[in-house]
Amino acid sequence: MAVARFVLKVPFRARSMSIGAVAKACGVSAATVYRFCRDLGYNGYKEFQLDLAAAVAQTSGVTLGDFAQGATPRTIIRRVFEYNRQSLADTERMLDDRVMVRVARLIQRSRKVLFLGIGASGLVARLAAQRLLTLGIAAVAVEDPYAQIFATVNVGPQDVVVGISHTGQTAAIIEAIRRARQKRALTVILTNYPQSPLAREGALQLTTAFPEHRINAATSSSIVAQLAVITSLYFILGSWGGRKARKLAREAEERTQRLLRAPRTRKRR
Repeated sequence: MAVARFVLKVPFRARSMSIGAVAKACGVSAATVYRFCRDLGYNGYKEFQLDLAAAVAQTSGVTLGDFAQGATPRTIIRRVFEYNRQSLADTERMLDDRVMVRVARLIQRSRKVLFLGIGASGLVARLAAQRLLTLGIAAVAVEDPYAQIFATVNVGPQDVVVGISHTGQTAAIIEAIRRARQKRALTVILTNYPQSPLAREGALQLTTAFPEHRINAATSSSIVAQLAVITSLYFILGSWGGRKARKLAREAEERTQRLLRAPRTRKRR
């Protein structure tokens, strides 16, 4: 089939093309491309495109998983920075602006926001909650698996629950998101794998593109792309918050500066 041959031949190009552009390149209709995606088990073209971008990222020639023997410090530094640059560029291409806006709107109108994460993703959850608090949004990070059980017991339709997991296979996060959804809370997933068990549990999905399939190598570094997504949400919400958001953010900055500023020592006579 023309669509399949095109995707297999130029996956790096196809991952960032619209359905209309793919159809034109293949000499078929957009409806044909859509049917192709449905035949593969996807709900539509966007879901297929996300999975393609993630797959392409995993086959990248840039790797970090192994310690390269004999590599110079300069080579290692260059490799690490290239790895993260590629991750950010791929993540930006994969992010759907409309989904980001929908998530931001849900957060803006919510009673409270719960960010769930464990390990490195827990750190992202903590930073996400802190940033939203500076905008006057009620946000809590829950990193302990047992605490996540209790935290999602009392959520409802006015609450947003964000599950963060690079692999999308963290059992505790999957269970917590499932429970939150049963309570009719609004659920959002931030993961690297759009077809993962966690991704299927959320109402909305934000996907990163970190080119590493080995968990130990990826989870400690994938936070760069995750934080870029969270920071984007923070600035979108801040831009909507007007004078109040600016005032709260400025107050938080001033208090932080005072806290971190070293006390002056008296000069000896």
